[in-house]
Amino acid sequence: MTSSGRKDLGGHRPPRHLTLTALLLPMVVACSGAPAPSPAPDPVPPHWLPPIYAAVYDTAEVGGEITAAQGRLIARCMREAGFTYPDLDPAEIGAPDRPRPFGLESLEQPVAAGESPIAEQPGRVDQRYVRALYDDEDGCQTQADVRLLGERQSLRSWSETRVGLYKAEVEAKNLLWRHPDFAELNARWAACMKRSGFTFRDPSQVLDGLPPKATFRAEPSARADVACKDRTGYLRSAYTGLARAQRHALAGSPDLLPTWKALLRRQCDTARQILARPAAEASSPCPAA
Repeated sequence: MTSSGRKDLGGHRPPRHLTLTALLLPMVVACSGAPAPSPAPDPVPPHWLPPIYAAVYDTAEVGGEITAAQGRLIARCMREAGFTYPDLDPAEIGAPDRPRPFGLESLEQPVAAGESPIAEQPGRVDQRYVRALYDDEDGCQTQADVRLLGERQSLRSWSETRVGLYKAEVEAKNLLWRHPDFAELNARWAACMKRSGFTFRDPSQVLDGLPPKATFRAEPSARADVACKDRTGYLRSAYTGLARAQRHALAGSPDLLPTWKALLRRQCDTARQILARPAAEASSPCPAA
């Protein structure tokens, strides 16, 4: 479970066709004409993040550059095909939606993401528009992805690498959930919750029990959950264990993270060219090669 999307990514299979935008998981306030809302400070410091989370989800600025460039390429391609497609302002792109496998991490409300341009079209969607945008071989999105990665083979490698990271993510989560230290951590948290008047096995049950549109600060169980996590050092211990489990899961495929980072760098460099960013700009967000 996650506090932002109610479902944890580790509990579901990834889509068969993984686009660059979906893989980077940016949050887009689509067609709003306003900057993306500023998210609340992340209660989990970057150095706590497990290696897969750090590489895939802690990429807000990089993902924003790539998504903005992709949107520009798609808009140009769709116009050439006779359709309208809104240009995406980089200011409308928010942070990636990092998984939160341990339920609530704070009482701050998540910021809702906007709809995609195609989802916002009123009435029946023109199938010619869908084909022009999403066709696997010649669709504007595929063309944009190939341009960002340099060649079609790299697009295949990118998708395969993300699937590999996803599998390692799921394996690591299963390893952690079976570990005695994690069971003991949940027991300490549950004892704290019981002293507050609540009976739960683990934090995911708290989130499962909240109403769909709950205001976290107004829910006694949510307040007790976050307080007990603070008292027991839950998040630090849980993320430390998850990081160890992810490193173990990645040991069998040592090329996954280096390949991901290299392909991410390639997209970022190309995106900055498309967006006419200065090549030698000292503040370039692109990851080191």
